Amino acid sequence: MVCGNITVMQNILNKEQNEILKILNLPTTRAEIKSYYIENCKKGILKTGLEYERISLDSRTFETAKYNVLSEIIKNFALINEWELIFDSDIVIGAKDGFNSISLEPGGQFEISLEPKYSLDDILENLTHYTRQIDRLGEYYNVSFFNIGINPKETYIDIDIVKKRRYEIMADYLPKLGKLAPVMMRETAGVQANFDYTSEEDAILKLKTAAYMSPFITGFYANSPIRDNAVSGYKSFRALAWKYTGIDRCGLFYKNLINSRMGQGFEDYIDTILNVPMLYIIRNKQIIELNGSITFKDFMQKGYGEYSASLNDYILHSSLTFPDIRLKNCLEVRNHDSQNTLNALSVCALYKGILYSKDAINEVMEFLKPLNYDDLENYGMQSAKFGVDYMADKLKMTASDAARKLFEISRRYLPDNEKDYLDTPIWLLKNRKCMADLILEKGIKDSESLCRHVKNNR
Repeated sequence: MVCGNITVMQNILNKEQNEILKILNLPTTRAEIKSYYIENCKKGILKTGLEYERISLDSRTFETAKYNVLSEIIKNFALINEWELIFDSDIVIGAKDGFNSISLEPGGQFEISLEPKYSLDDILENLTHYTRQIDRLGEYYNVSFFNIGINPKETYIDIDIVKKRRYEIMADYLPKLGKLAPVMMRETAGVQANFDYTSEEDAILKLKTAAYMSPFITGFYANSPIRDNAVSGYKSFRALAWKYTGIDRCGLFYKNLINSRMGQGFEDYIDTILNVPMLYIIRNKQIIELNGSITFKDFMQKGYGEYSASLNDYILHSSLTFPDIRLKNCLEVRNHDSQNTLNALSVCALYKGILYSKDAINEVMEFLKPLNYDDLENYGMQSAKFGVDYMADKLKMTASDAARKLFEISRRYLPDNEKDYLDTPIWLLKNRKCMADLILEKGIKDSESLCRHVKNNR
């Protein structure tokens, strides 16, 4: 009881200190940043969220859909649903209504971000409702939205970037550090699942668990084997692109946190984010570019010109880091190629079954105990190329068997009415297949054949 009172008093003092920092315009502190994560710890029944991207193509030529057409789809969608349009300067980049939103990614990929729900069935209902609306509007404008991990016909050289200032800054900076950053930005589409955390210990344990799972799950959801109108030799070219986007802000760059078996907390994650070079800050709705000239740690200690670091600067900066598993006001699991709607829900189901059960987490971490950071990076590269068709030597089994075991653990801990979401993945893994294998086994070798296949099998 005494410890509980001390914790409550410390939280009150931290909040008071944070308010003083704001009033006096003093630089943010590590304590204020840590309090941001603490304040986002949830109580009660935990929710699951979904962010769902698809590739936007002209339905006649299978070339990348143009911005002016996509913006009309957004405007009409907002009008039908009475949503508020989102602008960047004077261009439309999305629409929103409460927790739900639609938006354009750098290469015109179309994203739906859904309000977190307790039930996976509710997520599927919302996702189906909005995708059907968007698909119908697309038909009117001769645009089709494809649930695949990469643009199958055009490469970044031929894809115009959406004129959002954030994207333009990223497009200028990221290629200096990662040769496939333009591919990641303009060509790829993925599925992100979001999960609540209840405490500091819970957040870090969930992050580490998802990170250890990531190579095998990336491999199973590999769904981008066709690029530049040909078989690429990679079952997930999207995953490959992320590996070469920037070692300082992508992949599993929190190495010390992953390798440590105990004693890790929010500050260890914060340390990693503080050491990432900054891209920009915002003052009075204007962007001040930093172009990687200083890390956030430098910014906190020395400032930048007349500007001091604020908590909002940290939150923006953390959103400009792109690890496979990211900690924000929830845990974001981001390492999956785009899928059809049912497979997208299986992503949510897989992690829900594990991350929302301490027994499941313990079982997974015991199973993956032989692995370290270098193993995860190695298997991640193999997953990009081979899907689940390689040997996970440290586990003394194939990647397909490792992935299957993770899905089977999850299924045991899911509510009975949600177990069915994992039946198809488990069946495929029993047959040692990933999603890309379903494409390649049909002899599909070019973009037009792929697009027609995907349209016929939604």
